[in-house]
Amino acid sequence: MAPDSPTQDVPDLPDALLEEAAIWHARLLDAQSDPALAAARQTDFEHWLAADPRHARAFEETQQLWAKLEEPVAAALSELETKTKTGANAGNRRTTRQHLWSPFFPRGALAACCCLFLAVAGVLYHDEAIDRLRSDHMTAVGERLPLTLEDGSKVTLNSDSAVAFDVDGDSRRVRLLRGEAWFEVAAEPDRPFVVETPLGSVRVTGTSFNLRLQEDRVTVSLLEGKLTLRPASATTTELEIVPGQQASLLPVGVSEVTAFDETALTAWLRGQLVFYNTSLGDVVAELNRYRDGHILVMNSDLERLKVSGVFRTDDPNAALTVIANTLPVRVERLTNYFVLLR
Repeated sequence: MAPDSPTQDVPDLPDALLEEAAIWHARLLDAQSDPALAAARQTDFEHWLAADPRHARAFEETQQLWAKLEEPVAAALSELETKTKTGANAGNRRTTRQHLWSPFFPRGALAACCCLFLAVAGVLYHDEAIDRLRSDHMTAVGERLPLTLEDGSKVTLNSDSAVAFDVDGDSRRVRLLRGEAWFEVAAEPDRPFVVETPLGSVRVTGTSFNLRLQEDRVTVSLLEGKLTLRPASATTTELEIVPGQQASLLPVGVSEVTAFDETALTAWLRGQLVFYNTSLGDVVAELNRYRDGHILVMNSDLERLKVSGVFRTDDPNAALTVIANTLPVRVERLTNYFVLLR
């Protein structure tokens, strides 16, 4: 595993400076609703920036962290707001945001709050509680679960996945509610096997394939047999793929057909993650699927570094250690659940 190109070493910023930057970020956010206060704080902030060249770098790192956290935190707060029925609850929303970035919080407490809000946002994003109620089987983060249906078909759920079955009489229907699943479908020509997803369905008779549900797509990768993708969009025709091909159901139809690497695709069934010259940003996104908490890459240049290797899905922290030892990356654990790569 090696980086694209050498990166010049940059001295680490002291924690005290990072804490100062976080405080200034909080002060500027809190002043946004008061133009006069915002102008005064902006002037003081510019004086603080000019006092030390490292201040600008510390504030930039704080902004990068906030940019990565703002969307999930905003989604969580928006979801909570829609569920409130009184103005008092709307006031609680403001209090929550102020507490998250309160200048009286030490850096460790800020990190803990970030983790808490990431966890809340994750639950609201994926409707975990609802999926748990409507699913027949659901896996925890890092768990893998093999299942056998009454017709002899086999389904294996990957980490943080949920599925519901309706295999009875003339019907063989499965709903993938979240996550990823591997299917080995028993051949019954007179009883098609249909997997339903929010973006469309996959129809097969007897085949082996992988299905991964993401926020904006459902990727179907076929190893044996044949299947047909039927998008939910009524304006798009269905698509049939053959072994060695994959395609995605999209909100607007079906993607182009592409090839895939079978070894890398099925690695999770063996408890492995296989990367070939993969960007660090994509590697971290994959590691986040197998661990509680969240890993953030704080520098876009680092995200572009390339990683090749085989890692265990049950020990994603070991992958972080390897990455830190082989790439110009520093691992900073703010808590057990919240990790920064700088």
